[in-house]
Amino acid sequence: MKRFVAFCLLLAISIPAAAVEDGQVMYVGGTAALKEGTLGRLNTTSQTALVFESAGNTLIIPYAKIASFEYSQKVARHLGVLPAIAVGLMKKRQRRHFVQINYHDDSSVSQVAVFEVPKQMPRTFLAVLQARAPQGCRPQQCRVQ
Repeated sequence: MKRFVAFCLLLAISIPAAAVEDGQVMYVGGTAALKEGTLGRLNTTSQTALVFESAGNTLIIPYAKIASFEYSQKVARHLGVLPAIAVGLMKKRQRRHFVQINYHDDSSVSQVAVFEVPKQMPRTFLAVLQARAPQGCRPQQCRVQ
């Protein structure tokens, strides 16, 4: 049993999380015609639309059409009880950060896009969304912890 716990601990510490790097954003899923897992960048410089740019693909979400957005974070790996306790004693568990955007397209059809963002990006990104799409912000959903 001790060897198993030690093995799990070593495995959990040595395997890097499948998280996005600085500046990159991953399209996790939604209704857009993008492939899940597509890496790209979010361009927030436009005053009228949020633009997700990836190799050969662009998703444009007008700020005025955003119905809601929500930030969440999830544990990167679920290890089981004993390994989780062991890893928790050694280091802080890694988390993945997500932003879900619900919006309407040009035909007024509801759409959704879920992005995984880097750890340091949610605070800035949510501030941009709150400023440019305040109609989509509900206080309990827009807080970054």
